[in-house]
Parts: sequence; structure tokens; C-alpha cells
Amino acid sequence: MNDGKSTGQSPYRRGADAGLILGVYLCVIFFATAYSMTYPILSPVSLVLIAGVPVFIYMSLRRSYITDMGKTIFSSLWMEGIATFFFGGVISAFVSVIYMRYVNLGFIDAQIDAMISVYNQADWERGKELADVVSRAREARLIPRPIEFSINMLWLIVFSGSILSMLMSLLVQARGYNKKHK
Repeated sequence: MNDGKSTGQSPYRRGADAGLILGVYLCVIFFATAYSMTYPILSPVSLVLIAGVPVFIYMSLRRSYITDMGKTIFSSLWMEGIATFFFGGVISAFVSVIYMRYVNLGFIDAQIDAMISVYNQADWERGKELADVVSRAREARLIPRPIEFSINMLWLIVFSGSILSMLMSLLVQARGYNKKHK
């Protein structure tokens, strides 16, 4: 029941709750992207799913803002967004490392093979040079292991999510609070 007071939930709690949903969503994006080489229809699907991330975070932050009747300050919304991406990213990173380490052991090698093949077939002059660089990196064992890949993915999710959360928090507050949402 909403009696005109803030719900009192911390941005971390709200971020953890929303992060659970975002984590599942990010896992779907990971698998759609991972299988897009085998099933080409998944390539545009994964792009659409990626485009839905800003919509998700906006709706999540807007819901918090409305629940608090427009009293949520910018820094709290921003922190909620960062927490959402952190907790969602942890779930996604965990699932991806399990997938690459125990389900599809050759995932990274297959991606490297595909990259070398694409660069070798490229019509531009640096294609073969890039294919050679990637081949030498593999021979020198510079290709990241699944855990390194997943940690890097987590960093990317949190960093880009922080910037996106800042922008969405500004947008949520710019839209304001309409009293008819009671």
C-alpha cells in the first residue's frame, strides 16, 4: 500500500532484484550471439535483444522513480542502474564461463578459427595481416581462457551499464513524475 512515502528500498536491493531479470536477459543475448554462426537467424535477433537493454534499464529505473513518487534523486537512480548491471553481469558471466568451460569446450577456438577464416577471405589489404596476427596470438597462447573472457565481459557490462544508467537516470528525471501514477 502506497501512503505517500518512499518505499525505503535501497538502490542496491532494487538493483539486485532487477539484476536477476537482466542477468537472464544477458544470458539469452550471449547464447543468441554464440549460436549465430550456426543459426544465422540469431544474428539479427541478438541485435534486437541488445537494442532492448536500454529499454529495460529505462523501464526499471522509471518504475523505481514512480514507486517513490518522483522523490528518487539522480545518484540513487544511477546507483540502482549500476547495481542492476553488476548483478546481471555476474549472472551472465557465470553462465558463460560454465558454458565455455564445461558445455562447449571448443567455443573460443571455434570463434578464433572463424575470425581467421573471415580475415583471410576479406577483400581489404589488411585482412590477411590481421589473420596472421590472430594466428600468432593463438600460437603464443595469448587467447583468453573462458574465465578471462567472462571477467572481461563482466567489466564491459558494468562499465557500459554505468554510462547507460547515468543517461537513463537523467531521462527518467527529465520526464518527471505525473501524480496520476498513484
